[in-house]
Amino acid sequence: MSASTIGRVDNEDQPEPLSPTCILAVMALRYAQWGWLTRLAGDRLLLTTDDRISAVELPSALGSVVQHFLRIRMLAGPAVRLPGKPSRWLLLTQSAQAATPVGLAQLHDCGAVTHSGGTLVPLPPSRLETGVASWQVPPAMDGPSLPPFSAVVAAIRTTTETAGLR
Repeated sequence: MSASTIGRVDNEDQPEPLSPTCILAVMALRYAQWGWLTRLAGDRLLLTTDDRISAVELPSALGSVVQHFLRIRMLAGPAVRLPGKPSRWLLLTQSAQAATPVGLAQLHDCGAVTHSGGTLVPLPPSRLETGVASWQVPPAMDGPSLPPFSAVVAAIRTTTETAGLR
């Protein structure tokens, strides 16, 4: 071994890091295994809400309280953190198709937005204008357990009424 090779690292055995596009494609395959319909759009991996999955978008402070409320009742599901000032959370739920207009209006009054019926929402690791979407509460690796939409609505109503936010 010569003096010039001492301390050098042989990088030939090191795998090349995956490109962001490859990472998005790998995640799209994982989500597809769970039955989620996704599409790649540039630096974004978008979930299509449908008759099985919806999302409720909340300010992060409310999302944290609602997620805690659901967790202690063993109903919490995955949550996506959307970057920004202020950040927002997407709580993934079972379908919101049975939601009533009154219920949706009550959610809107609490600062929540319901995404259902074909709406596209970003999944990690999507790059958004304000940063990268990430899992605030990641799904289980063998597949997520989604709470009923009605449970998320009840949690939002209960926590906002209790806190006097209504």
